[in-house]
Amino acid sequence: MLHRHALVAALACLAPCAARSQVVRLETPDATLAEPFSFVRGVRELSNGRVLIADWIENRVVMADFAAGTVRQLLREGPGPAEVRLPTALARLRGDSTLVLDEGNNRLIILAPDGRAVRTILAEVPGRGGVRGVDAGGAFFHAIPAWSEGPDALPDDSVRIVRWDPSSNAEARQVLVVQGTRYRKDHSPAKQPRMPLVGYASQDAWVVTPAGTIAIVRATPYHVELLTPGRAPVVGPTYAVGTRAVTLEDRKRFIREFAAGSAVSGRGPNGGMGRGETIDEAEVTRMVGTAEWAERFPPFDASAVLAGGDGRTWVGAPSMPGVAPRYDVFDAAGRRVLQVELKAGRRIAHVGARGVYVVAEDADGVQTIERYRIP
Repeated sequence: MLHRHALVAALACLAPCAARSQVVRLETPDATLAEPFSFVRGVRELSNGRVLIADWIENRVVMADFAAGTVRQLLREGPGPAEVRLPTALARLRGDSTLVLDEGNNRLIILAPDGRAVRTILAEVPGRGGVRGVDAGGAFFHAIPAWSEGPDALPDDSVRIVRWDPSSNAEARQVLVVQGTRYRKDHSPAKQPRMPLVGYASQDAWVVTPAGTIAIVRATPYHVELLTPGRAPVVGPTYAVGTRAVTLEDRKRFIREFAAGSAVSGRGPNGGMGRGETIDEAEVTRMVGTAEWAERFPPFDASAVLAGGDGRTWVGAPSMPGVAPRYDVFDAAGRRVLQVELKAGRRIAHVGARGVYVVAEDADGVQTIERYRIP
């Protein structure tokens, strides 16, 4: 088991690294899928080059062939075995099987390599709907939300990451602890909706590599750790990151993005999870005033951390309107070996063996997917 506090002594002797890595800009894609999407939340490259794509707004999961330019629907909207509501991430399973996180139906759907839905697992345990990947033995990794732990919750919004084996359905076992989402201190009832979390607060992030290694990105100090079953933990060097102050416009953008991308209980069919309502500028202003905010941006965007197909970890910087997005790339020793820059209006959705899959969004909010060569 890897404990955060057990690494304090090791980290204390590591001076922050200020040296800049080589910057590579992804300019021209080697393939672009013409199919339009509304909100791509998951992308997964298969070994045959085909790509699975989950659209959260359109309630569909498709299989795309970039070479042929074709798209075939695998899951449509609904509660049935070949249906989905609010699909989010697409997690790698062993072989070319894929785990679809079906947020609207509170379940996990396993797709066979050919895209057929072959099994459904109800996410009845808190956090199980957020599985990030599997280890070599086929066990799932997921977080236990702090709100579900009651008096046993860890202090300071820390979160337990556990290993759960669906074949035996044994009790999940804790493998590490991370700094999770920081929630507001005022938990008193409110007459109107308000932000439950602290905007732009720093937090840790974690992903699972294809080999089953957990890559943890720590915010304080900024560095990467790698945890592989049966091996000693790897702790990479720390890096100094300059951050800027959070402005009023930043706060408004945070509220808009949070409202547009959050599922709300009771909005879906039969009182289930559904998309929240679009809010106007007056409501944005009101919520900005009632929310709690960090004074400065975090060192990285915890929602923009990806496990590459080659074992490297990609970590996105906080996004800024009109600014070219940038990602730090860390190797298997936790060292930053590269920085990758995109054109504005883009984000990386997946890094596979054949390429970097980038979501490009136009002025009307229509999204398309571009594939770039891996730098």
